[in-house]
Amino acid sequence: MARVETGGGGGGERAVQEREPSIWPLWRELKGMFSTASLVPSALVTPGSWGYAGIDFVSGLRRNASTHKTFALLEDVSDADFEALTALAALNARRQDQMFRVVALGYVTIPITLVATWAEIAPEGVAELLRQNTQLAWWTVFIFTFGVLGYFASWWRSRQIVSVLDLVRIERRLSPYTALELRGD
Repeated sequence: MARVETGGGGGGERAVQEREPSIWPLWRELKGMFSTASLVPSALVTPGSWGYAGIDFVSGLRRNASTHKTFALLEDVSDADFEALTALAALNARRQDQMFRVVALGYVTIPITLVATWAEIAPEGVAELLRQNTQLAWWTVFIFTFGVLGYFASWWRSRQIVSVLDLVRIERRLSPYTALELRGD
C-alpha cells in the first residue's frame, strides 16, 4: 500500500493514510470474470472450450465472453498498470501451481501410497475396515476427489487469466515484460 502523508497545519505531526494502489481494484474485477464456479458450465458452451480440437487453441479463447470483458476492462488502462496486472496474474498463477501440486501430493499420492502399502502388509485388514466403514470410505473418496477438482479449477482459471492477458499484450503489441514471461511454463 502506498503511504500518503497529509500536513497538519502548524508543523506538528503528519497524519499517514494508507491508499490502495490502483492495481488491486482492477485485479478484483479481472479475477471476478474467471470464477472457478463458472468453469464447468463455461467448459461446455464457450468458443474457447469448443476450440480444444485441432491446432488453433487461441482463436476460441479470443472469442470467449470473459476475454471480451477483459479487453473492455483494460481498454483505458495504462501500459504500466497493465504490466503490473500481468505481473500479479503471473504471480497468482505460480502460487496456484504450487498449491495444486501440494494438494495433489497431499490429497492423492500420500493417501493412495499409505492404503496400497497397508493393503500389501495386511490385505484382510483393509478389506475389513472398508466393509465396516463403507459410507465413511465413500465420503472420504468424495471429499478428496472434489477437493482436488476444486484446486484444479482454480489452477485452470489462474492460467486462463494469464492466457487472456497474453492476448491483450499481443494485440497491444507489447513485448513480454520479464525473462520469466519469456521462459513460459
